[in-house]
Amino acid sequence: LVIAMTLVAALGSIVYAMSLPPIYKAESLLLPPKSIDVQSLNVLGVNRLSGDMNLQEVDTKSVFTVFKKNLSSRTLQKKFINEFKLMEILAPERTSETRDEDIYEDFAEIIKVNNGDGLSISIELHDPNVAAQLVNDYVQFIDSETIKRIVENKHNAITNQIRDIEYQIASKRQMAKQRREDQIASFKEALTIARKLGVEERVDTTNVVQNNQLNISTTSIPLFYRGTRALRTEIEILTNRKSDDPFITGLRDLQENLALLRSININTERLYSVSIDQAAFPPKNRFKPNRRMIAVVGTIIGLFLAIFLAFFVTFVKNQRETLLHKKP
Repeated sequence: LVIAMTLVAALGSIVYAMSLPPIYKAESLLLPPKSIDVQSLNVLGVNRLSGDMNLQEVDTKSVFTVFKKNLSSRTLQKKFINEFKLMEILAPERTSETRDEDIYEDFAEIIKVNNGDGLSISIELHDPNVAAQLVNDYVQFIDSETIKRIVENKHNAITNQIRDIEYQIASKRQMAKQRREDQIASFKEALTIARKLGVEERVDTTNVVQNNQLNISTTSIPLFYRGTRALRTEIEILTNRKSDDPFITGLRDLQENLALLRSININTERLYSVSIDQAAFPPKNRFKPNRRMIAVVGTIIGLFLAIFLAFFVTFVKNQRETLLHKKP
């Protein structure tokens, strides 16, 4: 009985192990990007020239962190499946009742991200070529999406900075125009006073200050002391002024910053968020199932069950014989 059941269990385990389809594991090893890979994202030169711009530095560590987060993004996984048209590959026996969400969940389960000593990503499939191709395509896709989002964020930051500077420039110009109009109004009022007082030429105010024993730095000289001739000339010049820009404090610095921001051109062709240490290749040997282990474990389990059954049969037989002997 023990031998027979052990043989049956061994044969059953072998048949079961041989019936399981082979699964292959394709894996890619990844490293952080090099400094040159993110060089175009940094605008530190602009920051040093302008001094007051608030544009954050982008380094390899921060870029690689974003890449690792995107590897597990369900949104990007769905986009990857749809763009590469993987529905038929992931669900070859798909029916009308099969939901897209179920396929997305299955794909999320076969994508394995190992962030131990080094970052690696792997996929287990029945076709080794398809598994390797999926891994490489997925890494490239996530790399592209990561760069796209980082560049988009950088462009948004630059756009916001440009908008703020444009607001400052417009505000300064508006206030300069208002101050010029106020100055013209003051000169016109002083001209009226000078005409009524008969002050045509500029009045020498040195004696006035000395006679009043006032400090010239704190003395406010009335505008009509300039005389009607000078006041008319100043009013005419201020009225005919075409631009207030040369007289606005700090305007040229803002315009320089604006020109620097507008000149920023991020070249995305040589931007990478990851370095591929080893690309995935089609494996020759299956990853699972371990048919030998299945056969051995099945045989051992069959042996123990057979021994247990043998003892149980013997126990039942002995109990039956005992009952027969006790009968009169």
